[in-house]
Amino acid sequence: MDLETSISTLPAYLPAFAPAFWNDPDASDGYRRPSTRSRGSARASLAVGSGDVLRILHVESGLEYNWAVVIDGLMNPQYLVEQPDTVHFYDFDGTLRQHTFDFFLLTSTGRRIYIQVKPMEIVERHLWEPTIELIASQMSVDDVDEVLLLTDAELHPDTIANAKLLRHVRRCFPLEAENVVLDLAENSSGFATIGDLVASSGLDGIAFVAALRLVDCGRLIVLDEGRIGYGSRVRVAEPAPGETEADV
Repeated sequence: MDLETSISTLPAYLPAFAPAFWNDPDASDGYRRPSTRSRGSARASLAVGSGDVLRILHVESGLEYNWAVVIDGLMNPQYLVEQPDTVHFYDFDGTLRQHTFDFFLLTSTGRRIYIQVKPMEIVERHLWEPTIELIASQMSVDDVDEVLLLTDAELHPDTIANAKLLRHVRRCFPLEAENVVLDLAENSSGFATIGDLVASSGLDGIAFVAALRLVDCGRLIVLDEGRIGYGSRVRVAEPAPGETEADV
């Protein structure tokens, strides 16, 4: 069979598997860009943000990359930036020093969080916990609500996989199938698996992408731990206080 005949007999085009759309991201807002040369760590960049507003975020290790993916993919923050403005503090000897956190996060609810990312082995060897607690104690409540020290110990591979999956479907165009899947979920008795919703819709993979987009935007809640897939149970999210179902 020649190439022209092979192409003409390909199955019908499936919009759900079309390349995800991509708008060129804006430049990083970080105050310091990581050096491109390092013997002991990695350098990478990723686009973060929601909707049509994407921005480059630079990271200095695989652990920072994974945490950035998880924060952006699962928390849907208002704002996430690497290498925020320097914080000044007095160390245990009373010496004035400065520190740059790895990330600053503004959550969807408006909480301001500074984040330090370190491997647990480094945290234990260099006593990072008391150091971060010392820095946090000297930061103004006018500037920060919480300071976090994140390590590899709290980061499960399933969490990373789910964040990557939701970040991918966020880039897909909105689908009419989302309304179909949501209607089916609303008419189910309490919960349904994503596979049940896909089968009932008759839309195959398009419905799976639609279900994931509904999870990403908070319209469907995943009830099971582990990686999100066809066997995951979901239910429709409850309207927020003061919000009607029509507003959701």
